[in-house]
Amino acid sequence: MPLMAAKFPEPFAPKRIKRIWRGTLLGIIIGIVSGLGGIVFNYMIETGTRLFTRDLILYLSPGHMPGFSLLGFPLERWMMLWIPALGGLLSGFLVFTFAPEAEGHGTDAMIDSFHRRRGVVRKHVPLIKTIASAITIGSGGSAGKEGPIAQIGSGFASILASLLKLSDTERRILLLAGAAGGIGAIFKAPLGAALFAAEVLYSKADFEFEAIIPCILSSIIGFMVFTLHDGTGTIFHIPAFTLATPAQLPFYAVLGLLSAFVGYLYVKVFYGMRDRFFRPLNIPRSFKPALGGLMLGMLAFFLPEVLGGGYRSIQSAIDGQLAIGLMAALVLCKIVSTSFTISSGGSGGVFAPSLFIGSMLGGFYGNSCGRIFPHIVTEPAAFVLVGMGGFFAGVAKTPIAALIMVAEMTGGYSLILPMMVVSALSYLLLGRTSLYEKQVPTRVDSPAHIGDYSVDIMDRLMVKDAVAKERNVETIPEGMSFENMLQFMVDSNQQDFPVVDENGNLTGILSMTDLREAMADASLHKFLVAKDIAVSRVVEVTMEDSLNTALKLMADADVRELPVVSQEDRRKVISIISRKDITRTYGEEMMQNKGSGLSGNRKE
Repeated sequence: MPLMAAKFPEPFAPKRIKRIWRGTLLGIIIGIVSGLGGIVFNYMIETGTRLFTRDLILYLSPGHMPGFSLLGFPLERWMMLWIPALGGLLSGFLVFTFAPEAEGHGTDAMIDSFHRRRGVVRKHVPLIKTIASAITIGSGGSAGKEGPIAQIGSGFASILASLLKLSDTERRILLLAGAAGGIGAIFKAPLGAALFAAEVLYSKADFEFEAIIPCILSSIIGFMVFTLHDGTGTIFHIPAFTLATPAQLPFYAVLGLLSAFVGYLYVKVFYGMRDRFFRPLNIPRSFKPALGGLMLGMLAFFLPEVLGGGYRSIQSAIDGQLAIGLMAALVLCKIVSTSFTISSGGSGGVFAPSLFIGSMLGGFYGNSCGRIFPHIVTEPAAFVLVGMGGFFAGVAKTPIAALIMVAEMTGGYSLILPMMVVSALSYLLLGRTSLYEKQVPTRVDSPAHIGDYSVDIMDRLMVKDAVAKERNVETIPEGMSFENMLQFMVDSNQQDFPVVDENGNLTGILSMTDLREAMADASLHKFLVAKDIAVSRVVEVTMEDSLNTALKLMADADVRELPVVSQEDRRKVISIISRKDITRTYGEEMMQNKGSGLSGNRKE
């Protein structure tokens, strides 16, 4: 009888064990480097803060007496008028000379790299991001650590994956593991960081599930390395809060509504200042962070609490040491100061400023309710913590990760229930509004997952199967004026608008993004017509094209809708198809196949 080759049970197959060991080893290496990166980054921030806010002031004014003041303000306050501008000047030079992608908050760059750049990060970006962010934060810039450390950790992971010649899928997973390792280390929140890296990619309720275990491994190792140096204590110190009572939950629900309103304001001011003020300025890009720093210095002269990440002020709010009026003012001023710093091109994260805004909003609201309803709202400080988690959950579209991170950073696990209420309401009410503009709605919208979902079904289904029969395509004539275009697009539910000539032939396409860019110079509005703004190179499909083709074209062009043209005359627009149409049709087909005992196969 011939000998038969021994068969291993599937969980213990040699190839699978080898793959697990390799993934574990890479996760450990990335976690160690991310933790060490967090230690170095923290040290650089502390050194920068000491240099800019103490040593430089003493060097430039060696003869001044302690307590010296001018017009009732201490000399240090006068010096801080221009120090953020100096930091912005140095940071802007570094970023725009050596690594322009290190501009702004690094989390968006990490998200963009995952979705659209195969997880690739240029080799010198982590170094430039580290130095530029340390200068920005150290000189008083209103920015946080999460963006820079995410880009530092993910950058190393991407470089390591490229050196080992791993696949794009593996590189993307390691990219997220690097971000999780860095964030989990520097914020001492390993579970929240792992969930954040997998959740922040999408603006709707979706996760990068395959990355969760590598992210958890990396964040645990990063946390362990960092705490060996910095200790295991939480970032903030809180009293022992009692569990929320049913009578308190309506008050927390109102905080959820307020968080959504202020979150909407935050995002609009943040990107509005970038698009309508800093970008149109006719000065070199490297000087814009210096201008933002100067504007920050002028604001901080009267309200110095807006400088830096603001952790000390958050702790004061928890301890009940801030006046109600001051907390209300800090909500609005921190929105403006963060926009001055990051929207101008400065390098830093938005996590700490978001926590600050949420904490001040919660402190203001909680203390106000405590004065009016002292027998119900017995712990106003609890609203500070709940505001932190709930506010960031809404603006970052991370309702799960945000509340876990805040609980880990504070030890406030007893407040998970009210944080869930506030996070859910803030997240739902903000809809598509997000602080991270590189997010995509779900996995099916990500270029990273094109081809993952039953390609055979997508190839079999045609555009004509997905186009809504009753849809009326709204087109814009070439000669329509700017003001009429703006009103037309605002009143429409359509996102992209085919531009046609007098014969109804397709000549271009317009989106609100194109119109927003043209809004920068108001003096030109009366001279602009649709033909001047429209994108002339139009990507279109016909009724006979497959949904897979349409989805790939959308991903390549980074659009959400495509015009559908006649097969006989591709200049004639007959309909329009959106990603929503494709996902709806795909879902209906899958349900029908399941009902008949058939189902599409997912590629492994």
